[in-house]
Amino acid sequence: MRKDPIISLFGSMIHPEFWMRLYNSLSSNKVPFELIFVGNKIPNFKLPENCHFIYSETKPAQCYEIGSRYAVGDLIMHTGDDCVFSERALDNIYEIFRNLNDDKAMVSCGYILGGNDLSVEQGYYWTDDNNSPRMPFGALMKREMWKKLGGIDNRFIAQYWDLDIAMRMYEIGGRLVFAENAWVEEVQSSAAIFWKKKFSILNNPLVYKISSYFYHNLSRGIQFFKKHKKRPRLWLEFGVTKDRPILDQFWVIKKDSAKGIALESIYCHKEGRGAISKRRLAPIEPFEDRHILTVSQGPKGRWK
Repeated sequence: MRKDPIISLFGSMIHPEFWMRLYNSLSSNKVPFELIFVGNKIPNFKLPENCHFIYSETKPAQCYEIGSRYAVGDLIMHTGDDCVFSERALDNIYEIFRNLNDDKAMVSCGYILGGNDLSVEQGYYWTDDNNSPRMPFGALMKREMWKKLGGIDNRFIAQYWDLDIAMRMYEIGGRLVFAENAWVEEVQSSAAIFWKKKFSILNNPLVYKISSYFYHNLSRGIQFFKKHKKRPRLWLEFGVTKDRPILDQFWVIKKDSAKGIALESIYCHKEGRGAISKRRLAPIEPFEDRHILTVSQGPKGRWK
C-alpha cells in the first residue's frame, strides 16, 4: 500500500529526459516522498506512482509556487530537474529536522557544482561576505510555515525567490541548519558551470549587467547561425538583471540611506552596497489562486 508522503519535493521542470535520473537519486530514502514536476514539457513515459506532473506555461517562479500549493507532505523542499541527490539525503535531513523540533527551522543540503561545495564557498546573501546571512540551497521546511509566510512573491520571474523566503523566515525568528551528510549536485556542462558560479566581482551590480548583456547577445549571435536557437541560462537572462535587483529592493538599504542606521536593525553593512535589513522593506505580493495555472502574475518575462 502506498504511504502518504512526508516530504514533498517540487520544482519548475522542463527537461523530462532528466526526471528519472533525479527520481532514481532519491530511491534510496526510506522516508515517504512525492516529486511534483511543473512546466510545459509533457513526459512521454509513465511516471512512478509518487510523481506528479502539472502542466503550466507560466513563469518559473510561479511554477514553483504551483508545486508548493499542490504538495501534500507535512514538509516541503524545492529542487530542479538538473540535480541529483546524495544517497539517503532526504532521510538525513529529515532526521535533523525532527531532532530540531522547531517549526521555524530550515534544513539545507550542501550544494555541489563542478566538484565544489558552494554552500561553503558562497552560501551567503552576499556571496563574498561571510557576515551576511547564510542562505540555503533548497531547504526542507514546514509546509504550513511556507503558507504563513505567504509563499513566493509574484514579482520574481525565475530566481532568487528562495533567498527571499529564507530572509522572511529569519525575520520571524527562523534558523537555518546545514546537513553534513546530505548533498544535492547540479549536473551541468563546464561552460554552464563557469557562468553559474558567482565570482566575487559579479556582486557588483554594474558588472552583473555588463556580463549579462554580453553573454545574452553573444549567445543570440552564435545561435543565429544554427538551426535551433538556444536561450541563455535563466541566471543570466533574468536572475542577473531582473530577480537579483528585486531581492535587493526587499532587503538592502541603499548606501546613502544606510548611514547612521541602528546596528541592531541590520545584519551587516558594506561600503558601496548599503546594509542588509532584518526587516523586509516592502510588503509581500503573493500569487492569487485565480488562473494560477494559466496566466503569469506580476512581471512575466517571456512567459504567458
